[in-house]
Amino acid sequence: MSIEDYKQIGKELIDKLKLTTYPVAVRLLSPNEEVPPLSAAFRPKEMFGSDVPACLTYTWCRRGGFSFFIKGEDLACKPTSVHYFGLEKLSDKEDLYKAWTSKAAYKRDTEAEKKGRINEATLNYGEIQGLVISPLNTTIIEPHVVMIYCTPLILSHLILAATYDGDIITSHFNGMESSCKEGILRTYKTNECQVVSPGMGDRVMAGVQDHEMIFSIPVSKLENVLDNLFLAGKKISPEPFKIPHLMATLGPISTFGKPNEPGVWPLLRRKLKKT
Repeated sequence: MSIEDYKQIGKELIDKLKLTTYPVAVRLLSPNEEVPPLSAAFRPKEMFGSDVPACLTYTWCRRGGFSFFIKGEDLACKPTSVHYFGLEKLSDKEDLYKAWTSKAAYKRDTEAEKKGRINEATLNYGEIQGLVISPLNTTIIEPHVVMIYCTPLILSHLILAATYDGDIITSHFNGMESSCKEGILRTYKTNECQVVSPGMGDRVMAGVQDHEMIFSIPVSKLENVLDNLFLAGKKISPEPFKIPHLMATLGPISTFGKPNEPGVWPLLRRKLKKT
């Protein structure tokens, strides 16, 4: 697809899902790829005057429409830079776990930190040179991953769309660094959609709201998710699965004398009677 195709998909997602912030397009820039010019993508350290958490750039992207090119020196969240994106390197990896334990205590102790991170998605040092973050509807890059920040209602629709062809979604929850390691890296490395509960860093430092969740889509499945939106339950009349929702309850009630419930219910009632 062309850049314009991605922009159109971004606009359709905003319109159909009634999104209040822009979908975030993410590209993991390999070492030999061309870096976008400063006129197209800001460097966070230059824009803000200091290094910042990566999740803060996602907020400025989705709420303000800014595009960023992020390298290790732009990131204040060094665990993300070192452990996840591989943009910087410690001489002793053990220092990272000691820092987590002594200065944060996200887990009970160092062993719990290690145990809780066994299955994490990470990149090796030097595997990428940085990340480009851009609003999908005005994207400056072809993305690898798209993160949609949304309400639980919209999340439900996205899950239905992503699983309409029979797929299932397996997600991981650790409580921290969620947008980076689950929203971006796990989605990128597994090539599967992910349901992401924003971590405490996302909420405390990046202003992710109490009601917001993230649905992350690999670019290979982006068109499929868009095309499948609102197809689930299409044989139920009137169609209940649209935004805004028609009613708070589906059934069993009657509308103009006609039972308003999925046809599967009365069909199985009849089968049960015969049984």
